[in-house]
Amino acid sequence: MDAPPMLEISGKARTALDAICDTFVPGEAGLPSATELGVPEAMLMAVGSNPSAAEQEQFAGLLDGWDPDFRSLSQKDREAVLLGWADSPEVGPRAAFQALRKGILLSYYCLPWMGEGPNPVDEALGYPGPLGPPTNPPPKTLSPLSIAGDTELECDVVVVGSGAGGGTAAGVLASAGLDVVVVEAGGYWSEEDFDGAELSGYARMYLNGGGVATDDQSIGLLAGSCLGGGTVVNYTWCFRPPDFVRDDWTQRFGLSDWAGSDFDDSLDAVWERIAISSESSIPSARDHAMREGLEKLGWDSQVMQRNCKGCEEEVCRLCHYGCQIGAKQSTMKTWLQDASDSGARIVVNCPVDRVLLEGGAARGVEGLTVDGHKVTVRSRAVALAAGAIHTPAIMIRSGMGGQVGKNLMLHPVLITWGVFDEEVKPWEGTLGATFSDEFLDMGEGYGIKYEHAATPPSILAIFAPWRGSRESAELMQSLRYTAGYGALQRARDGGEVVVGSDGLPTPRWALSDFDRDVMRRGLDGAAQILEAGGARRIYSSHAGWVSYEPGRNGGRESLLEAADRCGWGAGQVTLGSFHLMGTARMGSSASDSVCNSDGETWDVSDLYVVDGAVLPTGLGVNPMVTIEAAAHKIARGMAAKLS
Repeated sequence: MDAPPMLEISGKARTALDAICDTFVPGEAGLPSATELGVPEAMLMAVGSNPSAAEQEQFAGLLDGWDPDFRSLSQKDREAVLLGWADSPEVGPRAAFQALRKGILLSYYCLPWMGEGPNPVDEALGYPGPLGPPTNPPPKTLSPLSIAGDTELECDVVVVGSGAGGGTAAGVLASAGLDVVVVEAGGYWSEEDFDGAELSGYARMYLNGGGVATDDQSIGLLAGSCLGGGTVVNYTWCFRPPDFVRDDWTQRFGLSDWAGSDFDDSLDAVWERIAISSESSIPSARDHAMREGLEKLGWDSQVMQRNCKGCEEEVCRLCHYGCQIGAKQSTMKTWLQDASDSGARIVVNCPVDRVLLEGGAARGVEGLTVDGHKVTVRSRAVALAAGAIHTPAIMIRSGMGGQVGKNLMLHPVLITWGVFDEEVKPWEGTLGATFSDEFLDMGEGYGIKYEHAATPPSILAIFAPWRGSRESAELMQSLRYTAGYGALQRARDGGEVVVGSDGLPTPRWALSDFDRDVMRRGLDGAAQILEAGGARRIYSSHAGWVSYEPGRNGGRESLLEAADRCGWGAGQVTLGSFHLMGTARMGSSASDSVCNSDGETWDVSDLYVVDGAVLPTGLGVNPMVTIEAAAHKIARGMAAKLS
């Protein structure tokens, strides 16, 4: 595959981009500036790889319209201009600021060092850098088809996507003796490719290079885009769906068959196949601090269950760019391998455009490889698992409407940061070995799950506030003393995915008043855990400075008051979600759902949804196990019908 194109912009726009980058990171105390490190080029490469021409034009237009006098201002005055955008009463300037901030800081702290000697940026952070190429990696065990021209294939079932849903469905269907073709939009990467480098990891294995967000920057969205999907890059945290969620599905959506033993059997099968246990959850310094805080508070504290075999702490810290020792039991290592061993064929680097419909039934799919070759797969049935953004987009491009794309359900995560006196080195150790369900259900089945993850520079760069270049550098250089605790929330209120005239999907979502109140309580709880665990300075991921120092300047009340003053709207607080659900949800009626309880769409027969899009609500827990089990249950039904 060729390198992504670099966006072409005018000389005026390039001058503005250079000045903006160097305002965010001017390079002080011996560190290179953003332009010296090549950040503008990285930004143009990232935007150039965006499939949306409209977003490329928007970025270029923003720079073309930038005040030409900006470059000649002092650093202080340039920072004041940027902070004016950050604190604007209007959503547009705030969204633009956040998009620029995230892209520039992510590039600066993650670009590979091309100079002589050690990377001065990593040295300033005390960060050891990426893992580097693995030694003696195992060979690839899957063999995708080579597509050298326009291609037609025939099979019983074509599965679109290969992550938690698609990979599992393919394994079940192929093992049942059906002829299966898996079509994956992303590439095939395995242990030999996983070096822990952050920018290339995002570019290769995440949807849109990790740069997906709602159009107003209400929330950033992460989704896997490679063979194995999100299961290759997720955090290996495994949970069964809470009973109150399954009860909710029965009571509100009439899905009584999802509350009984049939779904339990699928959950058990998934738990066993992907080898879930707590054996690899060896506590890191982050875990010890969190456990100490939870213990002092008398709150729930549990050991994480993870789908790993033979995990090693050193490589675990960067397994969200792929596990280079193969310990993570992704679908690539499990269900897809089962499918391949049973004769399934796999096509990679081929985004699917639409479902082929004949007489109201699904009879295959059509896509175009990244090299421009048309791929047509004709089948007796179609299983969609392209993720909660692209599954509804495929359906809409195929002429479907109604509830398709509605009810985008997310788990928004707010990270609260604590700075400790002793080094935490938050990038070290197991990815995450501790969680707390103290506030999992705060009423009506909605609440907070507290988790934390190994933190390389990228995560702090994306979520920490920027109130000036010097303050930002100080926060980043305190990384070795910093731990971030995430409040993962089961949001009650949803958004939607819309498809534009160019055929591309755009997610829309906003934090409702109800969910804001739950999130505010999540911030308060995270601050309590950090304070009890010994943090000397606590701050949130708001755009403004929302912070306190326990015992010195105020308390949690001042933190919450500052958060309210800063605001909870788009561009006012940095939120993220790795868990995207609900946009083709199942139910008991076509009036409020897309699929019936078997996962088959109401409007098109033989078209099934087997990924997170089919879940009727958010879960409040990491959804991989639930998605795999849902795909397992639906695929068993498909196999019985088609066989």
